[in-house]
Amino acid sequence: MPLLNDLIYDTNVGKTGSSLDRVRRTFHGSMRHLNSEGSSFEFGSEENFHWFTSGYDLPFFNQVTLYDSDPVLFEKALKRFYDLNTVHTVFLGGAGLAHAETLKARGYIMRSVTPLMAYALDPIIDMHTLRPGLEVKRVENLDDLKHAQNLLTSGFNLPEELVQNYTKALFGNPDSYRYNLLDNGVPVSTTHFIRTEKFLGCFDVTTPVEHQRKGYGDELMKWALAAHAAMGDELVVLQASTAGQPLYRQRGFQFLEFVQGWYMEETNRMRRFTHHNLQFDPYALRPLREIDSEWIIPYLNDPAITQWMGLPSPFASKDFEVLLKRWRDAQQNGLGINWVIEEDESPVAMIACHHTDWKFKRTEIGYMAFPPSRGKGIVPTVTRQLAEFVFNQYGMERIEIRAVADNEPSKRAAEKAGFTFEGRLRRDFLNLGEVVDDLIYSMIRSDLTG
Repeated sequence: MPLLNDLIYDTNVGKTGSSLDRVRRTFHGSMRHLNSEGSSFEFGSEENFHWFTSGYDLPFFNQVTLYDSDPVLFEKALKRFYDLNTVHTVFLGGAGLAHAETLKARGYIMRSVTPLMAYALDPIIDMHTLRPGLEVKRVENLDDLKHAQNLLTSGFNLPEELVQNYTKALFGNPDSYRYNLLDNGVPVSTTHFIRTEKFLGCFDVTTPVEHQRKGYGDELMKWALAAHAAMGDELVVLQASTAGQPLYRQRGFQFLEFVQGWYMEETNRMRRFTHHNLQFDPYALRPLREIDSEWIIPYLNDPAITQWMGLPSPFASKDFEVLLKRWRDAQQNGLGINWVIEEDESPVAMIACHHTDWKFKRTEIGYMAFPPSRGKGIVPTVTRQLAEFVFNQYGMERIEIRAVADNEPSKRAAEKAGFTFEGRLRRDFLNLGEVVDDLIYSMIRSDLTG
């Protein structure tokens, strides 16, 4: 077998002169044929990420693979799935692994580590004769397509409609090579190759459970490799399941890299606060901005705020930068959102939703009044209006306010906003280095009509 390095990496001695980046692009680009007329599948590719959607509510069939550490590109890669509000899978490879902790914070679950594997074809080495009784047929008519669909539906336990849509999108394409293996006329295994020049992406290798442990997958793969080596194709690349890796290693496939598969299986965990600007007359709510540092830093050094907010003291410009980034990350990760409250375009307070749990439909509201606005009822008024807005617009079932037991202004604001005192959480909060008691107030959806 030729050395893979001659085909994969830029050594200037290979047949294709392919780099790993090119292999990635070409492999994922094979799926461009899904963009056929009438198909629910859509495919797209940009620099360092590749995606496709299926129109079906299955994470694996709505996926993006990202190879870049750029956070801006990361958000761009995910935006399509959030706009569609669909479950999906994010595969991270190469520098893209830098986003693993971000996905974890957003509620994604890592369910797989999948290798990208490659095999360099050689017409002298790759020769194979099927054992007696076996036959391989390229899928070129509707009867053969139906056999392949049945094998895929059974082998991968997929919805029949999805399999039909997926296979029809590629049926009849001259660059698509779907093969069925038959044993004495009975279809027992299937696989699929998509050609790009002399490069082959291999997909959908499956043998239903009732036909497994009979060597069918191995026979089909050896035959296909020999057939395509004879056609002049040079390189086969695939992503291997855990079960399939021993088969591919036995055939001489080599590991190129591993990608992590992060699954988002609940659309309610994808939720974000998207109302960056609100109007609760006479008050306007807007995001905190970099230019706000000039006026807010003095306020965040006010003793009445530093006493309860757990902020660095003294609070400096560098602390503002850290705080602003943390709040923006929280909004991006779905954990909360912060607003400046303005009256007549002058900042009077801040209010936030934080510690949000979209699965259980609950969040907390926190607030702080700036010195010129204290005692005017602004915070209780806006808190009540915000609570009603969050219940109605975001479907929350419970909103909490937590206050340090000795923080009388915060307690009064919660009560005036109509929140119910639920109890005292003893030794629950660290305030200025001291563990103190926390009070919990709540409002539930039915309180609005009670």
